[in-house]
Amino acid sequence: MTGPKTEAGRPVRRGVLYLGGYDPVTPEKFFARQARELGRFRKTWDVQAEPTPARPSEDGHVWQSEIETQGDGWSAHTDFRLLAWDDLVKDDFARPIWKRVPLSLGLLADFLFTGTIPRYFLAAWRFGLYFLAPFFFSLLFVIAAAFVTSLALRIDHWAVAWLAPVIFLLVYAGLMRWPGNRWFVSHLLDARTFMGEYMRGWRPDMEARLDRFAREILAVAATPELDELLIVGHSQGSVFALEALERALALDPGLAQRGLPISVMTVGSCVLQLGLHPAAKTLRARIQRLQGEENVEWLEFQTLTDVVNFYKTDPAKLMHLKPSPGRVFPHVLNVRIREMLQPADYSRIRNSLFRVHYQFVMGNTRRYTYDFFQICCGPIGLRERFSLREMPPARNHTET
Repeated sequence: MTGPKTEAGRPVRRGVLYLGGYDPVTPEKFFARQARELGRFRKTWDVQAEPTPARPSEDGHVWQSEIETQGDGWSAHTDFRLLAWDDLVKDDFARPIWKRVPLSLGLLADFLFTGTIPRYFLAAWRFGLYFLAPFFFSLLFVIAAAFVTSLALRIDHWAVAWLAPVIFLLVYAGLMRWPGNRWFVSHLLDARTFMGEYMRGWRPDMEARLDRFAREILAVAATPELDELLIVGHSQGSVFALEALERALALDPGLAQRGLPISVMTVGSCVLQLGLHPAAKTLRARIQRLQGEENVEWLEFQTLTDVVNFYKTDPAKLMHLKPSPGRVFPHVLNVRIREMLQPADYSRIRNSLFRVHYQFVMGNTRRYTYDFFQICCGPIGLRERFSLREMPPARNHTET
């Protein structure tokens, strides 16, 4: 793999399109967080990095910021675009609980009876537990609500029997709100439902959004003097990063033959959440199509401490994709969250499941080969930076 080649003294010009996970965070909050994390990047690497205020497209589905970065003897210009779908998540959250819970139970039955959940445990047992966790907590709330209702039924009054169903529903709904919201129970149930519905072709809203994102990829790829095109998918966004690029290639079949290095980077990846389901034929076919494009590279970053990803797995192999002779797709690289952060910073987040999950796309406080902002804003292209299959320890691989 090779990185972008530029004339001496000319800034590296990079287009980055970012697809996040199933998250209701608004673009405004996303870019506020990015500005904060860029501060860590500046301090850790002793560089200058200045973003422009983020501005939305006319439809509000894409937000753009430009980041000018300067280091010792190098400079880079990053056209950073957030491909936003938080509005679809908020629409799901707005559904009443009496709709959301049955939908999630239907999803659970689907993934159980098709053998998908057992496949999770065979591939990465931590992800299997993570997948089942919100269903487990919801079941606990059902048991607690049934217990409270049984206590109420001991009251010798004719109205109690009539009120028992109301008591049960109120207690269950209350537990789903607290501590359920604190434990992200409803959020995770909705995320499971959304991905299952998308896989089955029941989310025309997301289909339309991905077509929009595909057109945005083509628009960025047409930027003059662009040295690298990078599509980043985090969490559930990993599925949609691959899907959006395949749709872009369907719109413009010659895109990958024009010499522009195109890479998909998946982190905290949920590709196998759908890819292991027998019904995910369309997803597997699209990834197979990407594998046939020699100028398209897929780099999958995995880590032991993030339960959301499938650690030490080859997604293409587990999805039974047909390999191309002499081609590695994806390049699977194992990284260590611990090495990205100073000891005190790591100790502070290590027990926070989602904070560890998000470290993939946040600023490091320790120099390490995997650094989200070095990848997006640094002088070295993604392909050149990760030419090795495995990550060396941080102490043996630092940059200046």
